[in-house]
Amino acid sequence: MRQIIAALSMILSLLITPAWAGQFKEVGELEVHYNTLSTTFLTPEIAQQYDITRSGYRGLVNIAVLDTMQLGKPAVAAEITGQVKNLVGNSRELDFTEVREGDAIYYIATFAADDEETYRFHIDLNAEGNRNASFDYNYTFYVDAP
Repeated sequence: MRQIIAALSMILSLLITPAWAGQFKEVGELEVHYNTLSTTFLTPEIAQQYDITRSGYRGLVNIAVLDTMQLGKPAVAAEITGQVKNLVGNSRELDFTEVREGDAIYYIATFAADDEETYRFHIDLNAEGNRNASFDYNYTFYVDAP
């Protein structure tokens, strides 16, 4: 049981505070943190809790929006939409789900992925207070096979 709690804590810290990876964009009054990884990095328990299929060929996008105008930069709710496109132009919509745990608010979406494929992500968001932002980033996906 202790190992499960430790693994859960590690995964949640990865999902809740992706800032450790240094992937964020400052857009106006917002700081948008984002992270992309293979769903195999999730424990089976976490994947089941969030109804996520674990596979070396599935990616997970995680986004958190912080308000830089408030003390401590608290998380804020946002409406998030996005698309993922491979290099040949095949595009898919990302279907984000909001997750709230304590003061943390983050948004997750999964996508089908191929090994060594570079994907271009376009994210649009509308945060509390009618604050809009858009940004793009690239991510090269590598299959995490056992």
